Amino acid sequence: MEKLLVFFMLIPFTLLLLFQPSLDRVEEGREKVVQVAIQRGVERAAIEGYFTEENLEDMYKILGSVGYEKSDIEFKGTLTPTTRGEYIEGSLKVPNHYQFLLFENIVTGEVEEKYHFHSATRMSEFIN
Repeated sequence: MEKLLVFFMLIPFTLLLLFQPSLDRVEEGREKVVQVAIQRGVERAAIEGYFTEENLEDMYKILGSVGYEKSDIEFKGTLTPTTRGEYIEGSLKVPNHYQFLLFENIVTGEVEEKYHFHSATRMSEFIN
């Protein structure tokens, strides 16, 4: 009976050690995709002078390739034409689903909302 009790006490920590590092690597990769999407979006927006619908759809498509739904993505940025010499800014905020998922569920019992947030700025190249 004692061995069974010890076994059941060690199962959560074994699961934590086995799977949490892999989940963290997955979420780290997703974070890098968010960073690349906003950098690429700002570079394209600098040419046009603002974030166009086509540019936004391209960013949503990139983020959709790693499992984010369009409703999960929060975008803030320059949506009005900006002339050369002024700055274009953009930021993306998406949920962080897997980092510390098992740790919070097993140890604390609560899951706190976490997000990936990346922003980028670039000088506009748009000439009127």
